[in-house]
Amino acid sequence: MTNTPLRPARSAPAARGPEPAKRRSKAPWLVGGALVVVVAGAGAYAATRHEKPVAAPVAETTTAAAATTPPVEPALTVLPVGRKASEGTLSVAVTKTECGLTEVGPPDLPLAAEGEFCLVSVAVQNTGKEPRLLDPGAQRALDRQGRSYRVAEQAAVFVNDQDPSLLDEIPPGAIRQGVVPFDVPKGVTLTSLMVHKSPYSTGVRVQLS
Repeated sequence: MTNTPLRPARSAPAARGPEPAKRRSKAPWLVGGALVVVVAGAGAYAATRHEKPVAAPVAETTTAAAATTPPVEPALTVLPVGRKASEGTLSVAVTKTECGLTEVGPPDLPLAAEGEFCLVSVAVQNTGKEPRLLDPGAQRALDRQGRSYRVAEQAAVFVNDQDPSLLDEIPPGAIRQGVVPFDVPKGVTLTSLMVHKSPYSTGVRVQLS
């Protein structure tokens, strides 16, 4: 009598009999899925064998960038050939003179001349033991009639945008190259550059070509 209620409980595991069949029915799907993955992987591998290496475009881009990078010019150790003069510890060589320009600066933000620009290319060496500055405001240019012209200081910033610049202090023994610009009336011919070590110095004349 006491064991009768437990008999249905013993028969309960029999109801789980179909489950192995369900698990077995999933096996073909798993095998089929595995085959699909293998086939897809083999196809991807075959496709990648025909692809170009990824590193090639990077190398080409690097080569192109290197080709457009301007070479770094070595620092000068002696003044270049030109018309030379010295005042104090500043030695100046005039290497080129270009006149008749109506504007200077970048194309998108040009600076127009009131008359025309004369650009005097120079190399300046500091022969002293202390840093020196070639003061743009102290420099002058003379024409055939002896008339004096001041440096166009705003234009000097535009035409000396390199680093290091002629407008920076020059270390002892160093040479800086740059341009000294003058805004003169049209038709004026400059004949000489008056180099001053300071606004109050006598100055020294350098003939222009």
